[in-house]
Amino acid sequence: MKRLAAAAAFAWLMTTTAAIAGPVPKPKEVLGHDMGEDRYVASYSETAIYWKRLAEVSDRIKLVDIGPTVEKRRQLMAIVSSPENLAMLDKYKDISERLGRAEGLTDEQARALAAEGKAVIWVDGGIHASETLTHSAIIQQVYDLVNSDDAEAKRIRDNVIILFVANNPDGQELVANWYMRIKDPAKREAGFESLPKLYHAYVGHDNNRDFYMAEMPETQNITRVLFRDWRPQVVLNQHQTGPAGTVVFIPPFRDPFNFNFDPLVMTSLEEVGAAMQSRLLAEGKRGGTSRDGAHYDTWYNGNLRSISYFHNAIGILTETIGKPVPIDIELVPERQLPGNNQPAPIAPQKWHIGQSLEYSMSINRAVLSYAAANREKLLFNIYRMGANSIARGSEDSWTMTPTRIAEMHAASAAAGAKPVATRTRGSSSIDPRFYDAVMKNPANRDARAYVIDPGQRDYPTAIRFLNALIKLGVDVDRASAPFTANGKSWPAGTYFVRTAQAYRPHILDMFEPQDYPENFEYPGGPPIPPADATGYTPAFQMGVGFERVLDPLDVPSERLSTLLATAPGKVVGEGKAGYLVGHGANNSFILSNRLLKAGVPVSWLADPLAVAGGPAEPGALWVPASPAAARIVEAAAIELGLDVERAAAAPEGDRTAMKRPRIALVDLYGGLMPTGWMRWIFDQHEFSFTIVRPQQLDAGKLRKDFDVVILPHAAFQLQEARASGDGMFRGRGDDKQPKPEDIPAEYRGWLGTVTSAKTIPALKAFVEDGGSLIAMGGSAQAVAQAMDLPVEDAVAETVDGKTARPPRSKFYVPGALVEASVDRASPFAYGMPEKVDLFFDDSPVWKLKPGATGVQVPVRFAGVPKLKSGWAHGLERLDGSAAIVEVDRGKGRVVLIGPEVALRAQTHGAFKLLFNAIYLGAGHGKR
Repeated sequence: MKRLAAAAAFAWLMTTTAAIAGPVPKPKEVLGHDMGEDRYVASYSETAIYWKRLAEVSDRIKLVDIGPTVEKRRQLMAIVSSPENLAMLDKYKDISERLGRAEGLTDEQARALAAEGKAVIWVDGGIHASETLTHSAIIQQVYDLVNSDDAEAKRIRDNVIILFVANNPDGQELVANWYMRIKDPAKREAGFESLPKLYHAYVGHDNNRDFYMAEMPETQNITRVLFRDWRPQVVLNQHQTGPAGTVVFIPPFRDPFNFNFDPLVMTSLEEVGAAMQSRLLAEGKRGGTSRDGAHYDTWYNGNLRSISYFHNAIGILTETIGKPVPIDIELVPERQLPGNNQPAPIAPQKWHIGQSLEYSMSINRAVLSYAAANREKLLFNIYRMGANSIARGSEDSWTMTPTRIAEMHAASAAAGAKPVATRTRGSSSIDPRFYDAVMKNPANRDARAYVIDPGQRDYPTAIRFLNALIKLGVDVDRASAPFTANGKSWPAGTYFVRTAQAYRPHILDMFEPQDYPENFEYPGGPPIPPADATGYTPAFQMGVGFERVLDPLDVPSERLSTLLATAPGKVVGEGKAGYLVGHGANNSFILSNRLLKAGVPVSWLADPLAVAGGPAEPGALWVPASPAAARIVEAAAIELGLDVERAAAAPEGDRTAMKRPRIALVDLYGGLMPTGWMRWIFDQHEFSFTIVRPQQLDAGKLRKDFDVVILPHAAFQLQEARASGDGMFRGRGDDKQPKPEDIPAEYRGWLGTVTSAKTIPALKAFVEDGGSLIAMGGSAQAVAQAMDLPVEDAVAETVDGKTARPPRSKFYVPGALVEASVDRASPFAYGMPEKVDLFFDDSPVWKLKPGATGVQVPVRFAGVPKLKSGWAHGLERLDGSAAIVEVDRGKGRVVLIGPEVALRAQTHGAFKLLFNAIYLGAGHGKR
């Protein structure tokens, strides 16, 4: 079927209401293709068309629109169950939601609801749109459950309500249309290496790293269904591709697992994983692996399936091999020996995507059959875990962490006791009294609540943090009267988060440090890399001011479960000369961008100045009075939550006039996720920018059009200059690009890479002529070398005449939050606190070369930095190193930013470091 015809049919089907009775059609009868057909990729339009067709002819399926995508498509959810269940959908949805929320129920009431309810299972596909097996899988799986009348299918429909969702409609449409544009199937490429842009409009692969922030519209649609509306007991998250030498990865996972979630999640995960593996083996399907058979773990909270654990649901990850073209299963000799991780190895052989689809179908049936057989247990257990969380948040409780274990051993050693070795490798026993000494210490108690400081410098960002919690199903309280907590007085209207909620594990994980365990292959050996970040505490990344309250908090309050509006800022003073606005809130940059867009002058004041009763700090905004200024500033005070002071006279002292920045943001063919996240951040803060690619950079004369050029992480790579690999899917893993003749003409100008030979001379000329180059992460390290800047890698060591970063056995910081010191007098750091938590992933840091001049260091690691969250090995090597460096060159400057200050739209507490650099680079003059 032609793509235009498919789109037209979709539009017609979504507007017609006439029921068309008839037999359940196979996918090929509607779409013209079999699912699992070689060299075929199903688009989202086709998925929706087919689901709509099924809904017209069958009473076993109902379609629900769960919200818009980035590109304004409608994201559909296909609900499949028996006709009787679908007729009572609201009832079963209410039962599932009540049991998942767990509030106000006794065990007896919960058991009665579980007996009456139906298991609710989420099944998805396509979050990574290049994983096209999953596109076909959810089409075929829906067909199977709607059409089949075997005893198992009937039992599933009678006992289970299945929520099928295509996670990334925009990306699925892009990938399918791109792949299928080649009319001759034999000429279609093996994979999707030639795709010109990210398969999520902003963030590509990182749409599966957005789940505790829920910035993207699709994530918000999904999390609302998962953690507000339905609260399913099992989340089946289907991916591709499996580990080399296998067919599919299925649970359980390797350690470590996060200590915040209920252990019943893990034992339940073991049960479902065993059912999946047994189903495959019973059907003669070999090659399933689990646990240490792959790098996946259950630590990180940002993935779709892993965030389920923090919400008492059983998150299932499958990773199945296959491409649209036949592939070979690789021979990995070590995989050929049976073991607990892989009970039935598979021999090397030719493999078709249709075979992978058969595995997906078996896995789907296995999960749903388990749910049907264990309906009441699943429903009661999600209540049990929620009730456990409510109970733990209502009384004194302690969480065991690696730090607590270390404290027990330290207490024992301090008392002169000798540990007794046990038969378990790497462990020893000590006197039980040290358990109580640590785990009953009142100071070590878990928080009963977290109080958000209403007087913090960036209160609008604190509200944004609370909204991230609310989007993930957490309820927030607002005090109805003044109260006292931790010996401090808090006004009415103060927001706080009680931990006596079903989703307490998620609350703790968002406020508390991640205490990742030491994880080495052997003592003194290399570390075992995590699946993603080890430390990510959003409250720290966002710079949120809060108090941990350990005692009961008896406060009259209103419970809020809908998004909070930014509290209006205050406007003080009656002066007529102009407006003063503090620099501490990220929203102040939205105001600046609006003012400069309207032609209203804005200046930064160098001398410390108190604004609207706040602390005296440098960097306050000065806006001379005018009708346009009055309209924009006073509206921003209400909308953006900014405190404003009407001044009677223009302030004395140095002031720096701001200019609207002309920003060039570098991207590469295929798309960089760091660029995508930057685009999102700029859009949210109303920065205008232009995407530029290597061919435009290489052409030179950049100063004519731009004040600032930004090279995000992975935009420029010199292998010998890299601080580390790209890691965590934040950049392209290679420089592969198609031949110009193989892609449409509109994309040929996107080809090319940033090179030392062509691009760096053009960027040098841009800087010499007064431009500002901002290089970030790995690109900063490459720029420092390519431009011969007066800095060098601060952690590098020289061994046998070769200078390089030390091995991971000596220095390793795999995605953790590390505290840095800020020079608040520097304009680069205006609005910042004295300390900032930076996201560090083996990031570049520098020391100045002897005799270096024209260099500023606004942010550095002063002394051995404090590890705030996650895992770090060898932090002493950062002592005294520079995290951000500004180097004057000619009329312009180069700004090197090592640690991540824009990672995944999470690092709000560090955004000002980037925003200030942009404004300072736009050109200015002193009064």
